[in-house]
Amino acid sequence: MSEIVRMVVVLSLIAAICSAVLTFAHQGLGPRIDQQTDLYVRGPALERLFGKPATEVLHNKVVIAVGDQAIPVFFAREGDRVSTIAVEATGKGGFGGDLKLMVGVDLDAGQQTGMEVVSHSETPGLGARIDEISFRRQWQGLPTDTPVALTKDGGKIDAISGATTTSLAAVGGTNEVIRFLRDHKEEIVQAIAKREAGS
Repeated sequence: MSEIVRMVVVLSLIAAICSAVLTFAHQGLGPRIDQQTDLYVRGPALERLFGKPATEVLHNKVVIAVGDQAIPVFFAREGDRVSTIAVEATGKGGFGGDLKLMVGVDLDAGQQTGMEVVSHSETPGLGARIDEISFRRQWQGLPTDTPVALTKDGGKIDAISGATTTSLAAVGGTNEVIRFLRDHKEEIVQAIAKREAGS
């Protein structure tokens, strides 16, 4: 019996040490992991939305807490004012699962500058056509004060042929950004001002 107790104690100690080491490693590497995710996952979408190398945009980032979500917002300045932002959103219900999107917004014009796909698991040749510029270009110039919809629902977005589910997910993610801007625009502007005052 004492042999079993000793084995339990030893295994418990090993598990506790491993847990402590992993926690320490995660805390130490967490910021670096976030930087790499920004550069290699979000970076290409940001480059297309802002027309600048990702390395020039990535440091212009604030995170807005909404409920249990942390929503990344990237921004660019035109002189002394924030002119353009890019907001990450989730397009729920794609055929292969949720889509991660980035929607660009020109704050001065009150228009979208574009929609970029950060990541997806859609079917090649069908839903994966969401990456095609002909589909993404439809977001350019759309207003930010009205919801986006597919043409079959009275909107301006032509669905991808054979991939309506994917198209609806992209529209849903965009409308999530529109609602987020409507409800949190002042909070975003204040967060950016606070971040720049502290840097």
